[in-house]
Amino acid sequence: LMIEIIDNVFDEKTVDILYGHFRDYDSWFFTGEGRTGTNWRKFIINLDYYNKTHEVLYKKADEIFKRTLPHLINTHSLDRPYASGYLYGTHHEMHTDGVDEDDCFTIMFYLNKIWDMSYAGETIYTDPTRTEIIKSVIPKPGRVAVFNGFIPHCAREVSRTCVELRMVATFKYRRDTVANHWKEKLRRENES
Repeated sequence: LMIEIIDNVFDEKTVDILYGHFRDYDSWFFTGEGRTGTNWRKFIINLDYYNKTHEVLYKKADEIFKRTLPHLINTHSLDRPYASGYLYGTHHEMHTDGVDEDDCFTIMFYLNKIWDMSYAGETIYTDPTRTEIIKSVIPKPGRVAVFNGFIPHCAREVSRTCVELRMVATFKYRRDTVANHWKEKLRRENES
């Protein structure tokens, strides 16, 4: 299954703009679940195409999708773009974005301007049994991970020495039948 890392997707000025915007201007909200079997804890922003800074990410994600996964243009659609933030003590569980190998492809932008190796917070990808790490990706500025959403993955906990909010923007391209299901579900939730 596919995992592709693309570095220097944005020039230094754009990295600065994205970092400053997400760190200082967008309003993050905390989300988490206390149900048995799940320990999700993170900050989140739902991305808005009409926000000029978010639009930069939408356009770049679309460009990367068309260039990297051209065979999926007619069968997959963008679904649920959002940004996630993690501080020391927040937790992200191992998960998949898709229900099968063809369901979902994810484009994830690392939004931090600086990232020291001592901060940890890498994204790890595992084998299907979730017992071996097959790839570990440091959240380097200007970096993008493009991967098959069926690969189990998670953000590792940020270290105590990290003074930054670990920020990523995630764009999931789902098979149209699945994307339509999620859109309908969100519409019903918003109506109630």
